Order: sequence, then C-alpha cells, then structure tokens
Amino acid sequence: MTTPTLSRNQRFRALFKEGEAFVCMGAFDAISAKLAEAAGAPAIFVSGFVACGIEAGEPDMGALSQRDMFEHIRRVCRATNLPVFADADTGYGGMLDVQRTIRLWEEAGASCLHLEDQALPKKCGHFAGKQLVSKHEMVQKVRAMVEARQDPDFFIVARTDSIAVNGIEDAIDRLTAYAGAGADGLYADAVESVEQMRELQRRLAPLGKPLLFNMVTSGKSPTLSLKEVGDLGFSFALCPVEPLLAMHKAVKTMMETFMRQGCDTRAVQDQLTPFEEYNAFVGLPEAVAQEQKYTAA
Repeated sequence: MTTPTLSRNQRFRALFKEGEAFVCMGAFDAISAKLAEAAGAPAIFVSGFVACGIEAGEPDMGALSQRDMFEHIRRVCRATNLPVFADADTGYGGMLDVQRTIRLWEEAGASCLHLEDQALPKKCGHFAGKQLVSKHEMVQKVRAMVEARQDPDFFIVARTDSIAVNGIEDAIDRLTAYAGAGADGLYADAVESVEQMRELQRRLAPLGKPLLFNMVTSGKSPTLSLKEVGDLGFSFALCPVEPLLAMHKAVKTMMETFMRQGCDTRAVQDQLTPFEEYNAFVGLPEAVAQEQKYTAA
C-alpha cells in the first residue's frame, strides 16, 4: 500500500508537528529559492521588502501592485518543491481585494501568507512612521480571507505592527482579536526585546496559535539563533532579507573590483561560481538529455 503524498500546504502545516522551531529562508528570486532548498531549508519566505528591491529597485513603501507580487511569488514557487510563505502586505485594499489576494497567492503556489494591519501607504515593519487601521477593520479582513480560502490547509498568519505605534499591550489585544477571527498563526513585527517576546508568549500561548518571529539582523528586534527563538516559545521564524543583502554585497564587491582592475575578469575569478558548476545546478545536463530524446536522429 502506497503512502499518500502530502501537498505543499500539508507539508507546511506538518512542520509545526515536528516539535522544534523552524525557519522560512528568504528567497528573492527563482535561483535563490533553489539555493535555499539545496542548503536544506524546510520552507521559503518571499518578502515584500525584498520584492520591492528586486523588482523595482525601490524601498518597501508600496512599490509593487498585487499583480506584481503575484507574478513574483509564482516564479519563486515554480523553482522549488518547498512550501512557500509569501508576504501579502495589507491585502492590497478592501475586503474584496483581500479575498482576491488569498485566491491569487494560492494560485501562485504559496502555502502561507501574512496579512498586516498597517494603513496605506504601508511601510516595512522596521521603518518609522507606520500607521494602523482599526482593530475592527483588520478583524474583518482576516475573516474575509478565511472565508475566501480555497484549500483549508493554506496557512494564514495575522501580523500586527502595533508595538512601534501603540505599544505591546495593544499588539497583544489586536493579535488576540485576530486569532478569534480565524488566523492560524500570530506575528508581532519589530519586537524590541527578549522581554517583549516573553510577554507575547506568556499572553498569547493560551490561544493555541503558533507564534512567528522575524530574525532580520538589521532591524529593531534582538538577534537570536533559531534555538533561542524556539526556547522563547516561538514556533517558526523568518530569515527574510539576509540572502538579498548577501547578494548586494557580493555583486557590489565583484563589480567594483572588476571596474577598478581595468575591467579584467581574471581579477574577480575567485569571487565567481564556476560556469560549469552553475549550469549543473540549474539542470542544464538534464535539460539537454530531455531535448535529445526528441531531436536525436
């Protein structure tokens, strides 16, 4: 008797049953998604901050439309077999827009999204000047998303940006309400200290919803290992922008060295993946063999 194959959505939910915190590794495009999978990541995260940089070369201040983000997520999902957790910002408008967003994210191949309670124009959670919609409006958005969800295994995370705006008490109050509206997971972005993390866990754990922590190393939150995150009672974490920042530094260094050394590729040879290794990684030998099945004489 064969064992039924789990869908990607089911595999994402199964990660919570393994007993330890897990990380969703950031991927900024198809090739970085393949690299994350090859490195052993259990899941991938597609960040709106990162997508704005990759797709538009702009800061995370609403540069991408719903359609832009849908196409970006779809390209990542096509490149990997891992479950993909994809940023959904504010849902891109009102209640009908929120429902369309979850349908599109499911169509793109994502297994999870987070919806945030910022008011437009939205900003990266670690930027200053954020504003919030009312708790009631966000509760209605979560309810609208839950009702529009096509696969019950698709995972909905409700995010609040309230810590920086109104403080932790309001953040806890909001997340409690979002859990009651049907959110599967809870996420307070830009947590400012380990003490705040402990308070979130103490007050929200009775709700029985997994808590998400953002491991970004350049924001307002403490820098912690995944084990430390798990020991504080958080079930999963994001490593959202580090691959983008690593790419930025590596490519910047290569280009500056190349230009400084008289545009000589020999000067950057030690900074490059060998051409043959790259082609093997993206599957060129398999593609050639597949083509030859139909073209060989």
